[in-house]
Amino acid sequence: MNRIFTSYGYKLKRQSPFVIIAPHASGDDQKTATITRQLAERLGASMIVNRKFFKPENRKAKDKPAYIEDFNQLRWSQLKNQYLWSSKKVAMYEFFKDVSRCCDNARKYATEHKSIAVYIHGIRDKEIGVDLGVGIKARGDRNKFAESLSSTASNSGRATIKISKLKKIRRILNEGMQEKFKLIATVGCIFIGWSRRSAIQFHKHEGRNDYAIQLELNKKVRRKESREQLIELLADSLEKTFNQK
Repeated sequence: MNRIFTSYGYKLKRQSPFVIIAPHASGDDQKTATITRQLAERLGASMIVNRKFFKPENRKAKDKPAYIEDFNQLRWSQLKNQYLWSSKKVAMYEFFKDVSRCCDNARKYATEHKSIAVYIHGIRDKEIGVDLGVGIKARGDRNKFAESLSSTASNSGRATIKISKLKKIRRILNEGMQEKFKLIATVGCIFIGWSRRSAIQFHKHEGRNDYAIQLELNKKVRRKESREQLIELLADSLEKTFNQK
């Protein structure tokens, strides 16, 4: 099965409940395109990769201003109760149309009739190997969680997976991260994702009801020598959490 090249990068649709997505694979989050391809291959999942557009702070922005667009920053209209695309690049709108199509297709293969959208991002941290963004913030000892409680723009979304599933995937990832990389798995420490402007919230608004997770991956685990173990850990945690194994 071959990739289809698009205005933003490329996509590939498969018969799977999982859709693996790389919004910042054009130089913002290094190696996330590779990880997305490998994880999608391991899971037999669909994938959508932005390889052309980058955030305003990217070093390429000065020379290529036409390609400045943060694919993880949507615009929401409180008045119209919908996402606004007129101020965004057409390619970003096409990106999320493809996300919608792939997730609609993925539901056919899911045990709960919900697609599972997994966004791949990168971070640098001394302790955190992976941070889970699911519209929920860990509190205190990390066994208690807070969902969005406000209607303000910065805190206006919903939990994008169930608490029971969050606890399971965090436990599996934390055990694997400590054993393989001497790092930990956290929830909402780097990215919470409870603003409607976040890409994962796209899956809970305008009539959608998918599962969605943003994985913030440490630079250490994205390295070539670590990637095989990382892919297996991510795949195993996703399959077990969403009862696909």
